[in-house]
Amino acid sequence: MSDFNRESTLHAQLKQLYAGPSGQVEIPIGSFICDCRTSYGELIEIQTGSFGPLKSKLHLIAQKHQIRIVHPIVRNRYIETYSADNVLLRNRRSPKKGSIWDVFKALIYAPELVLNRNIIVELVALDIVDKRLDDGKGSWRRKGISLEDKKMLSIHGTLPLQYPESYRAFVPFSIDETFTIRDLYTYCKEVKLKQETITEPAFSRPELEPLDYGTAQKSVYVLHRIGLLERIGKRGNFYLYRKSI
Repeated sequence: MSDFNRESTLHAQLKQLYAGPSGQVEIPIGSFICDCRTSYGELIEIQTGSFGPLKSKLHLIAQKHQIRIVHPIVRNRYIETYSADNVLLRNRRSPKKGSIWDVFKALIYAPELVLNRNIIVELVALDIVDKRLDDGKGSWRRKGISLEDKKMLSIHGTLPLQYPESYRAFVPFSIDETFTIRDLYTYCKEVKLKQETITEPAFSRPELEPLDYGTAQKSVYVLHRIGLLERIGKRGNFYLYRKSI
């Protein structure tokens, strides 16, 4: 069974972790269900993917409650592939590592969430096991292998993002400098080349973390939408940006 058809072990683990021993899970709030509530009353929503589907729900809940969106950043992913009768066939460590910039992939369809003072986004850096089944029922892109489950192995640390200060840290230019998306991507790439690995297992400064061009586009889009960047013209075919005052 695909992990898109039921709650993953990872999601359940994070619910229990954030609820704590005295908290509650699956809390009804009006017509909605929140993942958990801590013993001191804070509501928690675990979201491993895009925040877009939560946009309306969270805006309504945040009218009367404070809520924290917990978004996992997978530092290390260990892929275990099993046969249809659950025999381990092979395992490997994925070369892909999650980055602090991945939060903008989640925010791309709901950037205005960070403007709500009752909503806080918290990133959690962790390692997971990704269990897969070689049952012929999965995507053709994975040659029929199904995504069965995700399980947390360990947590490196957390990072709450406060608007606007935390998001300004994603723009490594002074207020007088103008830049394009390509400039941001190139700058971070050059800084990253000087450092082969992330020095901190939790979170480093954004410019020290991996950033691909597609994610740079999403990041600038979100930062512009939430008022931290101004679009001031063009350089050739590229829009020019600078930090908002």
